[in-house]
Amino acid sequence: MNPKLLSLKKHGKIEGATVLGPADFPLGSLQSRAAARILLRESVREAAVDVYPPGWSPKTAAQKAALDSPADILFFGGAAGSLKTETMLVDAARESGNPNLRAIIFRQQFTQMTDIVDKTHKLYKPMGATYVGQPSWTWTFPSGAKIRLAYISSDKDIWEYLGPRYSFIGFDESTFHAEYQVRNMLGRLSSTDSGLRLRMRLASNPGSAGAAWHKRMFLRGACPVHHPKNCAEPGKLYWDAHWPSWPSDEYPLQDPDGNGFSIAFIPGRLSDHNLLDDKYVYRLRMMSGSLSAAMEQGCWCELQGAYFANWNASRMVIPYAMVGAEWWDAYFLSLDYGFGKSSASAHLHVRTQDGKIKTVGEFVAPHLPAYEFAGEVVRRLVAPTTQGQRRKILAVYLDPSNFKNIGDGHTIADQINEVLEPYDLGVIPASNDRIGGWQLMYQMLQKGEWQIADTCPKLIESIPSRMHDEKRPGDVLKVPGDPLDDVADDARYGIYTFVTSSPKPRELVMREQLKALAEQGDLTSALIRHQQMLEEETAKYAPARLGRYRPTRRR
Repeated sequence: MNPKLLSLKKHGKIEGATVLGPADFPLGSLQSRAAARILLRESVREAAVDVYPPGWSPKTAAQKAALDSPADILFFGGAAGSLKTETMLVDAARESGNPNLRAIIFRQQFTQMTDIVDKTHKLYKPMGATYVGQPSWTWTFPSGAKIRLAYISSDKDIWEYLGPRYSFIGFDESTFHAEYQVRNMLGRLSSTDSGLRLRMRLASNPGSAGAAWHKRMFLRGACPVHHPKNCAEPGKLYWDAHWPSWPSDEYPLQDPDGNGFSIAFIPGRLSDHNLLDDKYVYRLRMMSGSLSAAMEQGCWCELQGAYFANWNASRMVIPYAMVGAEWWDAYFLSLDYGFGKSSASAHLHVRTQDGKIKTVGEFVAPHLPAYEFAGEVVRRLVAPTTQGQRRKILAVYLDPSNFKNIGDGHTIADQINEVLEPYDLGVIPASNDRIGGWQLMYQMLQKGEWQIADTCPKLIESIPSRMHDEKRPGDVLKVPGDPLDDVADDARYGIYTFVTSSPKPRELVMREQLKALAEQGDLTSALIRHQQMLEEETAKYAPARLGRYRPTRRR
């Protein structure tokens, strides 16, 4: 491929950012057609004059690349002090000479807008714009163009903004926002003026609740600081991106006909400029834990605020071939069923002879009726044999909310049980002690008592991306619509209930007692005890006799 350097107004070269043209793809391909549309759109805009604040000019190569990127959706993310917010504010006002410009810039809370309001006064006032605060919080330029400041603190807040059209939509500190919020606001990116360039811009440091979906969608799952070869190429346009989460469909940003959106990522580094005082970097280094690396370097390896900050994939994820499970080991299933915004998730766990719990099987799907979900669980996790035998599944734990009556007297649990019954299985309510469950999972991962096989990619992705709930200390932040949230919940139901349930399944108690005798080398006692246990189990379920009973005398 022939990289073409991005350019500023006068087509000055910018390092580290490439744009691919139609000639870089097979003739007639979706990528070729998409690239051609971008070139056509840019040629239409060449006659338009970009407006910048008087005396202002880009201060870094990254800032230049962000301003000149042709991406429909751009994420400018990285270290603190890398001029991300300023870049977004300048970008929003570039077409302020057009009276039809309608731009909106979001933060999570309006109390977080103080810095933005201060910056807009410095940038927009010299451009002749006037500001009106509450309730509109809007800058109006001499041409009539408008830039609005707003907030989205929860999913329901997006309904306040789904009426007007905007040709520019920005999310400052975008990792504070759920994918649901950003994705739905994209539906308002529209204008009747073909001279305006429609675009969405995101800017943020690493970390917070939305960091996981940003990393997956824009960074291609890798850290630009420590794994640059696996990360998105700076400034490169990608047409193969998918929305990672809601509504669990990994919906592509481009349809089969080549219509849709391109995305790009540009990393911001503190070392790009020397505008701040000499000790700024040292103050960042004093910040706690992974926050220091995130703020100073723009590192995405460890997400600040992550609940499982002890996550170490090299130690906690094992190849399936190394699980070492036998068919007679203690297996159990955990299920979390959801149909609408939630996903249906199932995991197969086993306690192996070394005493460790290992999660070895996974099934996650959206929008499946309960019967179909249960059928897939059976087909994938119950029916298959190992060593010629079906696995010995001792329990099936289900989200307790699935035992509620859904109106026809037939609960979700009832529907699942109908499918499990031929396999002599039935669901039981799992414990929903959220804080206790997360803490147990953390401790077991730390001690090596719980491991995850590489056959469970969703769970492997979910665990390190769970964030602390600041409003409920000790709990994981609940993210409605995120399928990884359902995956983590499902694992928690199984792990916590199996470990803490009292009494343990009878068969597991028998096995543990016999194992202790066998390890002492007393096989005879183990055999005798096994026979006694079988007789006790048989007597326990013997039919009760009513009335007088006299044994028959032998003659």
